[in-house]
Amino acid sequence: MNPEHSTKRQAKVLVIAGHVRSGTTLLRNICDSHPNVSVTNELKYFKGVGKPFTAHTRVLLGRLWGKAVTGDSYSVQIDNYKFACRYLFNLLRYKNGPVISAPVIGKSLSGAFPGARVVGDKTPEYIFSLDELANIEGFFCLVIFRDSRDVASSTLQRVRTRWRSQGWTSSVDTAEKVAGRWMRCIEIMERNREKIHIIRYEDLVTRPGPELQRLGLWLGVDPELFPRSALSKITDAGIGKYRAGLTEEELAAVTEITGAKMESLGYRL
Repeated sequence: MNPEHSTKRQAKVLVIAGHVRSGTTLLRNICDSHPNVSVTNELKYFKGVGKPFTAHTRVLLGRLWGKAVTGDSYSVQIDNYKFACRYLFNLLRYKNGPVISAPVIGKSLSGAFPGARVVGDKTPEYIFSLDELANIEGFFCLVIFRDSRDVASSTLQRVRTRWRSQGWTSSVDTAEKVAGRWMRCIEIMERNREKIHIIRYEDLVTRPGPELQRLGLWLGVDPELFPRSALSKITDAGIGKYRAGLTEEELAAVTEITGAKMESLGYRL
């Protein structure tokens, strides 16, 4: 997060979403590296849109606690709590209102990141709230999607290792479940196509220059200010890893469920 900026103005509010293991973290890090953009990492406060002040605050504080329990580094936790203090301080002026509205969140984020031209949060599961979020005036929704086979391979690998103790993974613990969830995400994305900005993971990692040019123009920031250090970390090594990560049975299951949609999106089976 980049709290220091030079001028004060009402910022655009950015929502980054997509299926887990589709590149949302990479995209968030790229956006946050821009000097005019500040994006938090999975703090989920947009889940509190339309809730009273106390309930909205609980969403954020509950998420901070959850991220601490699941193993965020100490430095990341400190950054998160610093942000929460700034954000809630700015939000206090609206505590007597009936609910915390989208414009209020935008103003409070602008106060938390003074001078930033774009502020927001990345959380993959925002994709399931996209029908609502994409229709909020002033919200800019950015969605990334990826080859369903690589998504399944990467997701299952995490479920069997780093995420194995997390209860929510029961919804993505088989190839069939991941493929079905991927299909739901794509359907939501396509339903809102005219209201959002879409990036294909494979295009981002193989041709970052043109993709970041489009992204910067859409966000209203200078694309040339995405730092070279951010571009140097982009690699296409994740493309095609399903060949080693999925069994023949898992690959067949994913292809059966997603194959037609994959071909319509330009993937080769």
